[in-house]
Amino acid sequence: METIVINIAKEFSTVVGARYRDLGPYSGQAFYEDILEPKFKEAQNEGKKLEIFLDGVRSYSESFLDESFGVLARKYGIDTVKDIIIFRHETKDWTVNYINNNIWVSEA
Repeated sequence: METIVINIAKEFSTVVGARYRDLGPYSGQAFYEDILEPKFKEAQNEGKKLEIFLDGVRSYSESFLDESFGVLARKYGIDTVKDIIIFRHETKDWTVNYINNNIWVSEA
């Protein structure tokens, strides 16, 4: 299957910021609005997967992850997002585990 790619370190920043734009540069909100959601919608509309490369970023804060990947899942549905996004990484196990176990969980 064809994919659309986001390399966060190359397309956004190697040092990501806080949750909202007004808290400083490279926020989760900026990543979501400027890169993640447009490419997600493109992948969804074209029936493609969205590969997200996580390596190369110094670290990810929980607020950045929630404001980007959490907002995406709340808007489009956890199952839809999980079906489209593929995380690629060699060193970011914590990040993927946090997204899967703390952000992308169904509410009972």
